[in-house]
Amino acid sequence: MDAADRELLDEQFDPHKIGERSDSAAMLAWFLTNVERMDPGKDLEDDRVADAICDGAGDKGIDALTVDDDLGEITLYQGKRMQSATKKQGDNDLKQLVAAAEYFRSRETVEGLLASKPNLELRLLLNRHDIANKVADGYRVRRLVYVTNAELDLAAVSYVDAMSSRDTVLDVWHGDRLAGVADRVRRADLRPEQVPLIASAPPLLDELDGESQLSVAIVPASELVELPGLKDLTLFSRNVRLSAGSTRINRELRAAIEDPAGHAMFIAAHNGITILTLGLKIDGTTMTLDGASVVNGCQSLLALFQGKDHLTDQLKIMTKIVVLPDASSTISDQITYKANNQNAVNIRDQRSTHPIQLDLQQQVREEFGDGFKYVVKVGEASGPGRTMDNTLAAQLIMATYRERPYAAVRKVRLFDQDYHDVFGRDIDAHKLYLLQLVAEAVDIARDDLQGELRSSFASIKFTIAHLLVELLKLTPRGEEIVTDPARWLPAQTEEVLKYLTDLARDVARNVNEYVRDEAKEKAEAGEDFDPKTVFKSAAGVSPLRREVITFARRLEGRDPGYLFGLEQTPSTSSAKPAPAETTAPNGKAKD
Repeated sequence: MDAADRELLDEQFDPHKIGERSDSAAMLAWFLTNVERMDPGKDLEDDRVADAICDGAGDKGIDALTVDDDLGEITLYQGKRMQSATKKQGDNDLKQLVAAAEYFRSRETVEGLLASKPNLELRLLLNRHDIANKVADGYRVRRLVYVTNAELDLAAVSYVDAMSSRDTVLDVWHGDRLAGVADRVRRADLRPEQVPLIASAPPLLDELDGESQLSVAIVPASELVELPGLKDLTLFSRNVRLSAGSTRINRELRAAIEDPAGHAMFIAAHNGITILTLGLKIDGTTMTLDGASVVNGCQSLLALFQGKDHLTDQLKIMTKIVVLPDASSTISDQITYKANNQNAVNIRDQRSTHPIQLDLQQQVREEFGDGFKYVVKVGEASGPGRTMDNTLAAQLIMATYRERPYAAVRKVRLFDQDYHDVFGRDIDAHKLYLLQLVAEAVDIARDDLQGELRSSFASIKFTIAHLLVELLKLTPRGEEIVTDPARWLPAQTEEVLKYLTDLARDVARNVNEYVRDEAKEKAEAGEDFDPKTVFKSAAGVSPLRREVITFARRLEGRDPGYLFGLEQTPSTSSAKPAPAETTAPNGKAKD
């Protein structure tokens, strides 16, 4: 790991050093937030991340602990942040973490751990999660995670290799591995130029929190449209969204810009814009910004830029300039969130600059190039290849990997209460690509739906996607492509898509038959059956799932490979898919 990577890690770890946290605990908090994708809580100060950490003297080699109640699994963490750039990580700490798992073999061993008087935070954590009873009920330590900013020495490398065949996974995150994540989730840089702005009157300047400053100025629009990065949109790298297109508000904004009679009053009706910078010099009415990024007012600036030929000296904008203490300051996130939360920006927009979305987008870019793009902001260009926006991704993840298709239509929840469950640490670029192919297959299967099912496709499509993936998981090879799609994708995209399309069409036909039978049965009982609403609950989906799986198992028994019989071809997962049409060709269903 070079000096630049080490500096990047320190830069990202330090905002998590809150209260009495040690350097190692701050590193673990960053890891839980950005790698494990846990919700850090408000201002990084509370909630799941803080609750998971128990670092300190007497922690028995356990610096953090999490529990997955769905899987009945316990994960133990230990972290060591080296202050020396040359010191390497040995195997002693790794052995200590492995030994700590022995405390979780039975209720008696957990009670023995509590009786040994570990530090208070660990005792509270064990009791909070009711670990003794959960271990007695069958919960087990399945994963041991060691986090260090150093590189491993030969003894540590050898130990990790020796542990690789154990049922309990030893997952070691060393400096280079951490740096890869840190690079993907780092905040976008401000435009680097020295930016001059001439205000209509001397601007105001005030201190905010002792580290930041705020300047308020009235600036002619003709000045603002010369800001660097407007044309290629890099000026808005920290904004939560880009152009929202031809909305009613934007049409009205353009009309106001093109009407010079109203320019003098424009500032009175406009909310203004907010610019972040790293430094500010004021000389009379001239302001010089050290770098710039607009975090509120994107739509207005784009409209002004597009209508610059209509601007007059009377059209002025109230401009707030916030001077940050440094580029990594979390003040940037707070300002971006609160400034945009006053306007019609939804929770999906707010998540567009979240580290999870940045990480997934960069993963997709690195793995698939132009062949597949993951869009996280409104207004992002889609490009020539396959494209998936994160709203559809969230819905498909909920329907398939989280097995709750009836919850997939709740878009707000997916980016709010359910966000960290949806975009868990198991979701990566290759799974997003597989889900894109699932979506294409399901879209093709729409033509096989009958009557009201076709017209109410929006409510049924996620059930079909769910059932399609459930069928894949019925065979070992199908289970493998669901859990590790990189073995087949992108090298065998068209072959995989053919299998998915065949299965999706069969699922659609099964749905037709199920709905027809249910409607008939209800009618005979003098009751109504509404296919538009039946799939919006677990109770509605479960009986259909049973029927589809039973039917598929019979077919697989007669025709092995029906569910998923595609052999892997020798290839590397890094092969980039060629740009493709966003809609796949129709597949032919199996009889």
